[in-house]
Amino acid sequence: MAPGPAASRPWFAFSLDLAPAAASRHLHGLPPVPDFPEGELAEALDVEVVYDVHVPNWGGRVARLVEAPGHQVTGRLRAVDAGSWPVLARLETALALANEERPVRVRTASGDVVEAHAFTPSARNTSTQGPVSEAFLITLAVAAERAHLPAAVVEKLQAEARIVHAVQHARPDGHRPQTPNKPGIK
Repeated sequence: MAPGPAASRPWFAFSLDLAPAAASRHLHGLPPVPDFPEGELAEALDVEVVYDVHVPNWGGRVARLVEAPGHQVTGRLRAVDAGSWPVLARLETALALANEERPVRVRTASGDVVEAHAFTPSARNTSTQGPVSEAFLITLAVAAERAHLPAAVVEKLQAEARIVHAVQHARPDGHRPQTPNKPGIK
């Protein structure tokens, strides 16, 4: 008897995993990026993103998924072959030290609520010291755009990158730096 198809696991992509190739400009030596299904637009429920994990490769703090009743995070729900899960885990770790797998409730575009898994950096490594990584924020906005997230989500991410740049580069005399003219920031 021939083996049946491998079971798939629901994966919620919300960060650079939306479009991993977008990170290849910044991160060198990424493992090969498999072809993951596009999946469907969805939102994780009762969570939000905080920037509290310092990742040396990004030169600052990156996104971590945390409990937040009443909040949502937009992303993509993808079905991943169970055999590809270890490859996905290695990729997530390489992208942003997202080596912790956590369950999330996800509402699909059709309104169904399903259980899925997301990868996030570990809470053991949190810190509010040091800058938020501007390169990470810019790359996240690009990944969201490439993953066809709603325009309002992409614009919010672009605005966050501009705000972080302005705050982190403001001088005590009140002078604000010019907004970066980088791909992904409009």
